[in-house]
Amino acid sequence: MSPNSSGPGALLRLVFYAAAFVMALLHVFVTFRGLSSAEGMNQAQVARQLARTGSYQTRVVQPYAWAQLEAAEKQPTPLAMPETVQPPLQPLLWSVAFRFLKTWQVYDPVQGGAIFMLDRVIACFGVAWYLLTIFFTHGAARRLFDEQVAAIAAIALLVCEPAWELMVSGSPRAMLLPLFALAFRLYAAAAGRAAENRGSLMVQALLGIVCAFMVLTHWMALWLVLGILIGVAAFLPRGRAGVILVALFPALALVAWGWWHAQLCGDPLGGIKALLQAQSSAVAHDSLLRDFSPSVPLLQVDDLLRRVGLGWQEQLGHLYAHLGYVVPALLFFIALMHRFRKADAASARWLLAVVFACTALGMGLLGLVGQEKDDNALYLVLMPAMTTFGSAILVVLWSRFQISGEFMARWGAPIAALFITALPLAVNLPVLMKFGLTMGGKIPPHWPPFLPERVFLVRLLTEKNEFIISDSPAFVAWYADVPCVNLPVQRADLELMKTKAEERGAKLAGFIMTPVSAKVERITDLYTGPYSEWRDLIMRGPMLAFDKDFVPSPEFPFKIPIPLVGTPIGDKENLSLSMVFYTDKARTIRK
Repeated sequence: MSPNSSGPGALLRLVFYAAAFVMALLHVFVTFRGLSSAEGMNQAQVARQLARTGSYQTRVVQPYAWAQLEAAEKQPTPLAMPETVQPPLQPLLWSVAFRFLKTWQVYDPVQGGAIFMLDRVIACFGVAWYLLTIFFTHGAARRLFDEQVAAIAAIALLVCEPAWELMVSGSPRAMLLPLFALAFRLYAAAAGRAAENRGSLMVQALLGIVCAFMVLTHWMALWLVLGILIGVAAFLPRGRAGVILVALFPALALVAWGWWHAQLCGDPLGGIKALLQAQSSAVAHDSLLRDFSPSVPLLQVDDLLRRVGLGWQEQLGHLYAHLGYVVPALLFFIALMHRFRKADAASARWLLAVVFACTALGMGLLGLVGQEKDDNALYLVLMPAMTTFGSAILVVLWSRFQISGEFMARWGAPIAALFITALPLAVNLPVLMKFGLTMGGKIPPHWPPFLPERVFLVRLLTEKNEFIISDSPAFVAWYADVPCVNLPVQRADLELMKTKAEERGAKLAGFIMTPVSAKVERITDLYTGPYSEWRDLIMRGPMLAFDKDFVPSPEFPFKIPIPLVGTPIGDKENLSLSMVFYTDKARTIRK
């Protein structure tokens, strides 16, 4: 349909806008079960600290970052630790809203309900970002192709349930999605202006600003920006001069943030250094962050190549899931073999192919432990732009068939593709709606591993000068509102960390163990995996159900278990403690 069409076309657009608005409301106020992203919780507690103190502090203490501050002789304390790991843009935006919600900044399921008010605020941000993503993608598709392709792409995004789940998870990928969609829209505009022999410096400058926002939203977005820069230089007419302008803004943003880190911890890379080291070694990023006595991992080329190969094998084998089960997005690879007549469409296609290649390289180097739900899995960020070209090639291929009937000749294959794309929505959304409408605020949370209404009690059991060590520090810090240190890799570091904290007025209250560390494929992985040195604390809670106690060593003082989540096992056995607070003394709830 043409942009100026009226009557049925205008009515269909109105129906689409209404459906998008209803979907946003459903995912925020009916089916929402709280944040599901650990990185989202981490950035949320940073935003809360920023709203409270006006400074970039954190209550999630990474041993790697703590060690950097110790090396710089900054005298850090877990009670007031500067943030050197998380990118700043999303916490800064959230903190503005949090400043107006001081009454609800502390989670209390008794007074405020099981769903944290600030969780719902974050979900509102997320669905707003997704509506912007649909808007930018529709605009890019109209610019490159026509209204039919734009409509198919927009509807595919509307019925993509994994994308909606991502947007309310709190993950920084949620904000990266509209930023990349806007970057793709700006590139399409620049390519179109170049094809018409018109200047595009202003558009390229805006593209550079968006790239700067991307790298300040997610550090792995550097791979996306690298792909954009290569694409601008290689496929945009007169792009070799423009790429300097585009690269200037993210470079300035990184230099400014590096200077800030140098002032905080003496290292311009800050805690981000662990992410870079993880991509050049065989050590997992999470394990590096948990190391209080880090050393430079040795680069083993053969191990690195094997890791990349295994990463690609797993990621590309699950590419359909990584792309949110969106059929048109998967058809993007067929679009690479089609010769588009419009120069701007051909240029944008090859830019997107380069960005995908750079993203695949980065994901392969890093590894995605959580597969498509990993907070570093950026394939889904490319899905809206890939959907644009997939929708175009779907229209082109279907038009080659001589189908009788005008409607089926235009919409037969697109409707089938949209139907398959909507299957996860059709399967999952009605069930969650039923739960949400019947149970209200008591809708089941993301358990395991997150059960907010149980961990909030820790704030009432600890003193102001105490901190916690946990295998899920962001979860504890966000919902219990207490400083929490990530469980160190090496048990031998515990005494040194504890001593340094006590010298600065902070006291260790104990350990909180959750299903995060207990999630393994085989029981033997508890003795060889990343949490192997804490296997006694991991196994002790479940084994208490069978009157079998993994008693820690005599010098370990935190032996008293306070159950947070207990599961009955049989009729004669005790409770299996799947989330437990191990402390050194009997504690009562503070009034």
